Amino acid sequence: MVRAKDTMLTYAAVGILSLIAVLHSVLGEAALLRPLFSKPWDVGIPRFAAERIFRFAWHLTSIAWVGLAAAVAGVPLLHAAALVCVLSGIVIFAALRGHLAWPLFFAAGACLWVSAGAVPTVFAQGLSLCGAVLAGLLAGLHAYWGTGGRWGINAAVPQRADGSPAFKPGPGACFAVSAACAVLAVLLVWPSVAAAPAMVRVLLWIALAVFVVRAVGDGKQVGFSKADHSTDFAQADDALYSPLVVGLAFACGSALLLA
Repeated sequence: MVRAKDTMLTYAAVGILSLIAVLHSVLGEAALLRPLFSKPWDVGIPRFAAERIFRFAWHLTSIAWVGLAAAVAGVPLLHAAALVCVLSGIVIFAALRGHLAWPLFFAAGACLWVSAGAVPTVFAQGLSLCGAVLAGLLAGLHAYWGTGGRWGINAAVPQRADGSPAFKPGPGACFAVSAACAVLAVLLVWPSVAAAPAMVRVLLWIALAVFVVRAVGDGKQVGFSKADHSTDFAQADDALYSPLVVGLAFACGSALLLA
């Protein structure tokens, strides 16, 4: 009888936490966020970015309460925490792709699921092979630029505040990047088809570190930390380049799990 009562109280707690999460998001939108966004204000960063940060930061709290409710309901703690991390990353990615928090949430969720033994081999293989295909395409694109092709190259080079390119890559630089991407494609495929020697693992760790550094950026022109998000390159970097770099970093991590 006591156990039945305890079970009812547990379900009551789950329901209350879930209700709090829903009310927090719905009422927050209606009574706080939308009225706030309809008024003039300035916090020193672009208005659209500030609004999206406020919005996803508000709703992440609701996601955390849903995760707490899941843990109370009996979902294993690591799985509940990983789910909160992944859902939070998805929300931030959808709201403001140029924000550093979404890859960090995805990384935390991946670490939790790997530690819980919940990442199937086929998933790691699929991610690493997708990364290999992407690396191969990038190798071909840089080789195309190295031979004098111009399609897409203007938006691929960081720009100064006046819109001029920060540097002009020559054929040698383009072919060097192409070769590095081709090598990366081989490294990402290797653990899925054969035993990976120590050198392959070392090179994958180096590639992973390079992609992490590239994603974080230099605080000026590239990566999530860049100061200027207004140039054509910066907008393309937020929308496409940095997410692709993050994807390649995860592909390297998946290959290392298989190696």
